[in-house]
Amino acid sequence: MTATPPRLRALHVRRPHGVRGELRCESLGGDASRFTPGMALFGEDGAGYTVASARPVADGDVLLALRQIDTRNKAESLHGAYLCVDREAARTLGDDEWFDFQLVGLRVVSSHDGAALGTVGDVEEYPEQSVLVVRDERGGERRIPLVRAHVDSVDVTGGTITVTPWAEDGD
Repeated sequence: MTATPPRLRALHVRRPHGVRGELRCESLGGDASRFTPGMALFGEDGAGYTVASARPVADGDVLLALRQIDTRNKAESLHGAYLCVDREAARTLGDDEWFDFQLVGLRVVSSHDGAALGTVGDVEEYPEQSVLVVRDERGGERRIPLVRAHVDSVDVTGGTITVTPWAEDGD
């Protein structure tokens, strides 16, 4: 399994919004209410920011104001960036939720016969769902949507994900 990173991605900056430096962001877990005034955020480059305000907007996005970003030009510099929180400030997860880093390195087995399919090498994020990138010992890859139709169970402590591959996989 992958070591716990000191900071976790919390927001992806989609674009600047308006002329006062607000940012339209995709929340990577939770809603706008978790980004409270005074909360510390960090760029992946280590730059520190403080939340001034956050409110929900259409499509589940967050309109974020940071104390250090007060012009559109400053906001433009964060376009496409990820804003992170210290690990200790991460949101509380529900029963069937995991951080991506907890899944990377887990063994993946078939629910049909228990055959080893490989190891999670990455988790790709898409608007519809996350996708497990499973790498086998021969260097091959397969992608498995992280949805109940394909993922039967995740045992982070035991180090295993049990999946039901679809028929095209021949499993």
